Amino acid sequence: MKLFLKINLLLLATYTSSWAQLTLTGPDSIFGSLSSTDFSLSKASDFAVNGNISYENFQRLNEPARRTEFEDWAGFNFNVSGRFGEYHFQHQSDYRVYINNDNQVNVSVPSTYLEYKDSNYRLSIGRQILNWNENEAYWLRDTLNYNQGFYLLGDKQEGLTGIQYDYRPHENFTVSVFFSYLNIPALNPSVSIEDGQVKTNSEWVRGVPEATSIRNRAYPIYYILNMPDIKDIVLKKSLGFRQAFTWNEGNSELSSYILYKPENNIRQNAEAFLDVDNSDRITVIANPIVNHHLLYGLQYKQNIGGVKVVAGLDISDPNARFGEDFKVLSFEELEDQDKIFESEFFTIRPNYDKESYAHITANLNRGNYMASINYIHLMSENVRASDDFFSDTVMWKRAFGGRLRYYFTDNFNVMGDFRYDLARKDQIVKAEGSYTFLNRATLNIGMELIKSPQENSYWSAYRANDTVYSSLRFLF
Repeated sequence: MKLFLKINLLLLATYTSSWAQLTLTGPDSIFGSLSSTDFSLSKASDFAVNGNISYENFQRLNEPARRTEFEDWAGFNFNVSGRFGEYHFQHQSDYRVYINNDNQVNVSVPSTYLEYKDSNYRLSIGRQILNWNENEAYWLRDTLNYNQGFYLLGDKQEGLTGIQYDYRPHENFTVSVFFSYLNIPALNPSVSIEDGQVKTNSEWVRGVPEATSIRNRAYPIYYILNMPDIKDIVLKKSLGFRQAFTWNEGNSELSSYILYKPENNIRQNAEAFLDVDNSDRITVIANPIVNHHLLYGLQYKQNIGGVKVVAGLDISDPNARFGEDFKVLSFEELEDQDKIFESEFFTIRPNYDKESYAHITANLNRGNYMASINYIHLMSENVRASDDFFSDTVMWKRAFGGRLRYYFTDNFNVMGDFRYDLARKDQIVKAEGSYTFLNRATLNIGMELIKSPQENSYWSAYRANDTVYSSLRFLF
């Protein structure tokens, strides 16, 4: 039997917290935002603050084997935009306070940066989306930017923290550089280890085994997180370059990029042993470490009669090495450190797989409706199983996706999104309707349905996570 556990350290601005990121098979459920208030405050003609406050309730349609302790939360979205002379400041953050769970808070900071730009160059410092792969968000991949992690199928992203410089030496040519010495991993979902047990507020987190069997005898599993020094997680370098060439009056663009950065997920060195001194339990000790990976790819964009086509090839190599300043773990090092554990009962072994994806998207915006057709294809070998101790299996192999949002009126629109993996037969459906009334309130009703027949699929752990959701928002 394989054990699996994935730890994610989360740091934000002046406060630091850490927890283990795992995944839990959740239930069918209903959750909704019962009420919310939007507000806007302007202190000056070039400075604005806006956001929304909401209360959301989560109710399950069945009783899962594992369930979280929370049932409702308060949400808050905060946005700031303004100018300070020639500089522009942008900030966006989201917060969740779990009301019935000691008021625990989840924090997400998609962006917060200061920028200066003119017709030839742009310089920005802070956390922002690195838009070098436009098809990344739809397929929920988090190799470049981070997934926010508030919702299972949410495609909102969090950016990278560092310095970005864009320079246009010619009207048809742009070069970009990204550099950072600060690694702030994805901030959600929140998971902790308490008294050897895994705790989480998120329904979208895969659970770890609570016991294992050895020679027909069941042994409980006790988890321990061996916390590293914060500097060993935070003080990590990133360096990337991008070039883009446009022609045909800006309707055509060819770009390429290469980026060397810490992986978004914290890697685990893990030790497991039969602890006869503590009630004959299996003890698993997780030691979080940061591994760099090399990202590189090509992207081609073309506008054809109102249709925007984006095609790309992206590769992630966790085994690449760029010198001692960019530390990459090797399999030999892990083996020498006794971090490889094998027995007839379970195995702990890291899988550092190179991933190559080809993808293409066609987007159409006609005013009264927006539509997109998407395809993604895994071109590399995939040997990771869905219960891999160190990492999840790939999310997609050969998948089609289609999304349509239609506006019947300015006040009423519907959206449908369908994704189907030809290799694994996964089917993911999302539908939503939105109605605005009194010019101050918006009602949203939607559903998310997941079908995953194969056990080795990434989505097999979420088969019971079909949801129907609603939200009611008041604007002021």
